[in-house]
Amino acid sequence: MRIRHLVTVVMAGVLLAGAAAGLVAQNTVKPGHDRVPPHREPSPYLSAADIKAALDKLDRKLVASQTGGSIPIAAGKAPGVVRRRMSGPQYAITHTRTLEYIVVTKGTGTLVTGGTLIPPTIDSDPYPNPNPDATIRSAVGVKGGLARRVGPGDVIVNLPGTPHWLSEIEGTIEYVEIAVANVDPAPGIERAELRPAAPR
Repeated sequence: MRIRHLVTVVMAGVLLAGAAAGLVAQNTVKPGHDRVPPHREPSPYLSAADIKAALDKLDRKLVASQTGGSIPIAAGKAPGVVRRRMSGPQYAITHTRTLEYIVVTKGTGTLVTGGTLIPPTIDSDPYPNPNPDATIRSAVGVKGGLARRVGPGDVIVNLPGTPHWLSEIEGTIEYVEIAVANVDPAPGIERAELRPAAPR
């Protein structure tokens, strides 16, 4: 009887020890997995209603201008605007070292991409330019580009140095525009020329 009791106690001890070892193994975290990145505030957010209300407050003359009007998505925190443009003359633009994503959300138009800007460029945008991330604008348009009709849901990625021009807008067009500055062009693509900065 005493031996049987002793065996039972030993077996119980072995089971408890095994369970404890299992718990220790489960709670042992590999180095580098016991920490997480620091706390952050919730992501910036604009509802469709917020966007519409802000766009509706823009000056109609600005919206009808060659640049259009825009509202920031996350001012001071991340690049990106929602832009509204109306029919009428639009600048043709090249961002020399900027990668730009465009997602059309409303309206339709004809977007020309590629080719070259037709000179002259506007007074504020000479090329070469001392700013490596300069935007070069032509009020005339683009030569030799590809014209596409774009509308809601379409996505366009303007690579560094690629001209783009809304040559025609059917009423109004709205799109989300996210620009990432200081991006090198793809291998084999010539970089934009730089003009030396003026001495101070």
